[in-house]
Amino acid sequence: MTLRTTCVGSWPIPFGLRPQLKRYYAGEISDADAAPLLTRAARISMDEMLACGVDQIMGGEVWGPDFVHHVPPRLAGLETIQQRDTSKGYEGIGRYRIVGDISAPKGTGHALGYRRERESEAMLDKGAVPSPLTMTLGMEKDPRLKEQLPNYAQIVKDEVDNMAEAGAREIQLDAPSEATSLVNATSSAADLFDTLIAPFSDLSDVTRTVHFCLGDISRRPGTEVQNLSSLLPLIQMLDGFVDRVHIECSHAGQWADRHLFAEIPDSIEIIAGIADVKQKPQPVPVLAERIELLLEIVNEQRLLLSTSCGCGRVPHDEAIRLLRNLVKAARGE
Repeated sequence: MTLRTTCVGSWPIPFGLRPQLKRYYAGEISDADAAPLLTRAARISMDEMLACGVDQIMGGEVWGPDFVHHVPPRLAGLETIQQRDTSKGYEGIGRYRIVGDISAPKGTGHALGYRRERESEAMLDKGAVPSPLTMTLGMEKDPRLKEQLPNYAQIVKDEVDNMAEAGAREIQLDAPSEATSLVNATSSAADLFDTLIAPFSDLSDVTRTVHFCLGDISRRPGTEVQNLSSLLPLIQMLDGFVDRVHIECSHAGQWADRHLFAEIPDSIEIIAGIADVKQKPQPVPVLAERIELLLEIVNEQRLLLSTSCGCGRVPHDEAIRLLRNLVKAARGE
């Protein structure tokens, strides 16, 4: 028996290109001028994923390895309060004030990156973009946030539609903000539902996926409260609105709740994020045991396997070993 394997998004940036890429990340090089460099970096990342044997690769997000943190400087309507400082972990998250209607005159970079990567690799059929709420990281308490959420939803929808036009057959919304707000009981499923699904409106012939995780900065989660039970009401509401949910289940509390997979609507396929990106690569037997336990709950036809989050913050050799071990376990090797 072989189960399907897929990737989440990010991949360690090629070390040899790091000095040049850092200039792009610092805003010293434009999107257009950096295109050949970013294509070269993505090609290396995709080749490494292909070499691991995974069924479905992604582009590696070499244009934005700091997840959503590259987005605010690309938006209009924001004022910077605190610059992003990657050396300070969660304390170094950029902080922003809403000073006008939010718009993305040059996009968030996600669809642009997908188009560039798709031109390089015809097998690339999956793209990803943060959910509207996740796009607001760093301005959670802004008094104008609620009024601007529709604008964020439109920004994300524009990226989704752009990816679909470029040939994406699966598009994933990364939703750590929704997951953490649910487990911390700061929002309800009803509060989150409409904005979360808005980017998928009028989308056809595309697999709609939502990735729920608890964040990953410096290989640390965004909350110490870790379970799946808090997410279940929202996942159940997604019946008919999404086709797959990618669920991080590597934390102890999440894994203890795996029986709740049985309560996920049959219309939704489950991508189980069992390979933990925040730990040393788990050996094949450990991952194989987890797979067997999941198959007691979920039919193999509905189950896919992946890492818990993107591998972009994992040391390079460990990322390769982790993904390769997952593939071996999924194939029963």
